[in-house]
Amino acid sequence: MFSLNQLNGSHLPDKTLCLTFDDGPGETSNDGPGPKTLHLAEYLYKENISATFFCVGQHIVLYPSILPELDKLGHFVGHHTYSHPYMTELYDTGQRSKILEEMSKTDELIRKLVPNKRVYFRAPYGYWYPDLSIILNREFEQANNYQGPFLWDVNANDYSFWQNHQSACECANAYLPLIKRVNHGLFLMHDSTANIDEMRLNNLTFETIKILVPILKEKGYSFVGIDKL
Repeated sequence: MFSLNQLNGSHLPDKTLCLTFDDGPGETSNDGPGPKTLHLAEYLYKENISATFFCVGQHIVLYPSILPELDKLGHFVGHHTYSHPYMTELYDTGQRSKILEEMSKTDELIRKLVPNKRVYFRAPYGYWYPDLSIILNREFEQANNYQGPFLWDVNANDYSFWQNHQSACECANAYLPLIKRVNHGLFLMHDSTANIDEMRLNNLTFETIKILVPILKEKGYSFVGIDKL
């Protein structure tokens, strides 16, 4: 079921992070910048970290084979709507059918590729109303199989680094002091970009995570899956 208030990880123990990634899946054929969802998932698996990938339906259609691989690697598949709209704007303009369409189209894709699993939900941009949860709990047929919406606690806006053609090191250097200050909770990055091609093509999230994880482990941080929240 959908909670009236967005969920976070503020109750996690000190130095405990839950890694989440939005706007994928995506892949890049070369070693340069660009989305690398499966490489990221494989790296985290080797590091014994279970992450959650909040996937956009339009990208699932392009890369359907990635979702079963995420599941095999012990990660969690999340629902991030079909076209990444402002859900609050759809509500404000009375587009109830569009709200349900955004949910049902992506739900069908996920359940076909990763059947019989609980699905975690995050709203695009983190924009949400309690009334949206009420509508979905009443009118979205699969609501009982869902948990969310999930917000986040740690977010250094990695997408802005890709938009500005900045490096993975610069992005990691923005996340580290923020993680130290916040100390625990839901960690957000983007393994792709839903709407802006420039951000997507310059994505270095995989490279940034390979910098962050060893440093965080050395500093005594641990990682939990979203199912432990």
